[in-house]
Amino acid sequence: MNLLVVLAHLMSKSCELGDESVARADMAIKLFSSDQYDKLVTLGWDYRADCDVPIAEVVSDYIFKNSDIDNSSVMAVRESRDTVGDAIYCLDYFRSSKLKKMVVVTSDYHVERTKFIFNRVFNNSVSIEVYGVETVANLDSEILMHEQQSLDAFCQTFDGIDFSSRHEIFSALSEKHPFYNGKIYPKISY
Repeated sequence: MNLLVVLAHLMSKSCELGDESVARADMAIKLFSSDQYDKLVTLGWDYRADCDVPIAEVVSDYIFKNSDIDNSSVMAVRESRDTVGDAIYCLDYFRSSKLKKMVVVTSDYHVERTKFIFNRVFNNSVSIEVYGVETVANLDSEILMHEQQSLDAFCQTFDGIDFSSRHEIFSALSEKHPFYNGKIYPKISY
């Protein structure tokens, strides 16, 4: 199975996708139209208190409205809260599938961190390619520094974790990651 995964970015309180999310969805539409993929996966939870629709569904709706991609080809994964969760929940949903290749669409400044996290979470068991849409943020030193800090935090949070063990992965996520352990957002159960 070949997956095309599109990472969401931001949306407004009226559930309108931000420019980066639109650019990512447009790239996903273009890539999926090549008929090389079995599924297109959109990711993201209902992170806005003023909008009760998960961003994964908003991205899916955008794709349906702007392409002829069939609804049955798109899967919205609503649990992930960040890139780490995107990778972990993709692994969880497709663990029993015979994944051969995964192509992830994100933004240019986010490519290296995304590639590292997905390869680590998937334990290098799947061919992973990451495409980044062009942004002006790629030239912003603060954003690039944040990317490195986030990568360092990932490495620290998951240090010594056996990524072939669902229990170890979700235990680390729910105990150590502030987006999932109750420090910033509600604690997950697994």
